[in-house]
Amino acid sequence: MTVLGFPLDVVGWVFLICSCAGVVVEGVFFLATTRRLELRLGLLYLPLRPLYGVGGTACAVLLTPLLDHPVVVFVLSAVVCSVVEFVSGWVVDRAFGTVSWDYSDKWCHLRGRICLQYSLCWGLLATAALYATRPVLAEAVARPAPRPGARLLAVLLVLTLLSAVLTVAALARARRRVDASRLPTGEGPVTATRWEGLVDRLVPDAVLVHSLPRMVLSAELRALTPPGGRVGGGVAGSRGPRAGAAGGASRPVPDGPGTRRGGRRFGVRA
Repeated sequence: MTVLGFPLDVVGWVFLICSCAGVVVEGVFFLATTRRLELRLGLLYLPLRPLYGVGGTACAVLLTPLLDHPVVVFVLSAVVCSVVEFVSGWVVDRAFGTVSWDYSDKWCHLRGRICLQYSLCWGLLATAALYATRPVLAEAVARPAPRPGARLLAVLLVLTLLSAVLTVAALARARRRVDASRLPTGEGPVTATRWEGLVDRLVPDAVLVHSLPRMVLSAELRALTPPGGRVGGGVAGSRGPRAGAAGGASRPVPDGPGTRRGGRRFGVRA
């Protein structure tokens, strides 16, 4: 079985390699721009950023037949990666009520989720990667089945799926805890289910905050920690601090100095 001429196992490897490369790219970019080394993951307990995996896979599958036309590849790479980034940001926002990145301070942005500056960067990065890996991809696609590494790929994909499920569960649990901390004092305690208690044990607050440091939800979760206390495990069975404790904390900007401004679709940096 193939996807536009790409065997499924090749698609799987491209996704994993691009996801892993995304962690490196983000780390190097953050180190170069802030002079600080920061771990920036997309999934818990695995060095993967699925956003890069999806974008890289989409570009490889859709644009490989067009590699004889570099300008077209660059333009479409920017479009494909921007669409993936916008949809990903929208899904996370809708699902967990949080922002993972915000380009509202950038020129020509769309709802703060994508901007022209980074769209062009994605186009350059994807185009360079496609031409650099062209011989390897061609050989992998042309090699007859069965191709080596199928069992290893299956194991890695299962681990990725488990990590994705755990990440979603941890974000949902963090969202519920943050919302519960803002309830009026007379609402009564908010108890954790068995599943949420298990998630609290598997994903202590420190793991979530350190793995997704730029997500606004991580800052809201950090605000639940008493002054001078450590960001530790979940607080299953407790109601948490009063609304002012979490609500009064400053919200960091995921990837830039601005915050999303009033729902404007397009913005020009002031």
